[in-house]
Amino acid sequence: MLSWNGGDGQLAELGRAFAVAQYMAENGVSETKGFTFYTSRLSDEAWEFALRFSPYSKVDNALNNLERVHSAMQESCIGLNTAMAGMAAAMELHDRDTSAYVREQSKATSNLLTFSALYASYIEVCYRIRDYCGLKKSQAYRRAIGRLIGEKSGEHDFAKGLRNFILHYHLAEPSVTITWGDERTAKLLLNPNSLLYGGFDWTANARLYIQKQKELDVIATTSVVLRNVSRIVRFHRKMAEKQLRTSKLAFDTYRYERSRYQHLAKSVTDMGAIFKRPTTILSRTVDKKLIEQTLNSTLSEDDVRTVLTTLADRFRNLSDDAKAAISREVDELLKQNPRYPNGGAFLNGRKWT
Repeated sequence: MLSWNGGDGQLAELGRAFAVAQYMAENGVSETKGFTFYTSRLSDEAWEFALRFSPYSKVDNALNNLERVHSAMQESCIGLNTAMAGMAAAMELHDRDTSAYVREQSKATSNLLTFSALYASYIEVCYRIRDYCGLKKSQAYRRAIGRLIGEKSGEHDFAKGLRNFILHYHLAEPSVTITWGDERTAKLLLNPNSLLYGGFDWTANARLYIQKQKELDVIATTSVVLRNVSRIVRFHRKMAEKQLRTSKLAFDTYRYERSRYQHLAKSVTDMGAIFKRPTTILSRTVDKKLIEQTLNSTLSEDDVRTVLTTLADRFRNLSDDAKAAISREVDELLKQNPRYPNGGAFLNGRKWT
């Protein structure tokens, strides 16, 4: 399949990109040598173009998007907590001047809207991953999600409906209450009646959840949802890796080969030299922090030398000259590196063996 020999130039690269794309589209892994050759001939743009044809590429993108949505939901929850603290402070400190309270309430309202919109995105991406895995009509999938949510389905149904309630009816503006007992407690609340009698058609489960709340605690509700979403995100990644094992193996193989090529390219191309700031091969092939950790460890000099040279040639594709240069660079680092004493291992005053 990998038989395009179109020479050089943009048209030739396009032909190579299409040849690789066709190979990836069929989850090809048999033509290792040819694929390695073609990988070395593609620019970053052509490589990314070809990789998108791998069946698992869209799944990987969806999984990454799901994790980004979860991270954004975390940020909106942090924003809700911050706004609640601001509203409480404004209530206590500003007395009759409500401008600070209104400003902080606006932030809470905005973060709640963001959270509800992100939850809708989370649902959409989950469905997309489910469909990619061929589980659109699977009862086992539904049961698995149900077990992860457990008895908190009311919170999830409320979060799912909240976006449409806000978009099509009116904003949900939280208020804050402060109670004093053994300690000061602030809560960010929504009025259940304003949600129930606003004209929106909540699902039966969401309506039941709202009806059970004397005052709906926004922070408690979003926190429950966020914890469950975290588990569900991990579940979808594991599910995709299991259901699409062959496609994922091919996709990972393609990326691994590209990493090998980029590793080799870094070893022979010193971009710093262009700006008269030359760098060592070791620094271009091994992460700086990893080099520092190895040098500052209690390993012997021989072990440090072995670890760093092995890491530098971890893809087994460096030339003999490059490996010799790396050995010299490691020797120079060892000469400059201070050696710290090793006083043994003690834990809470007890010798640890």
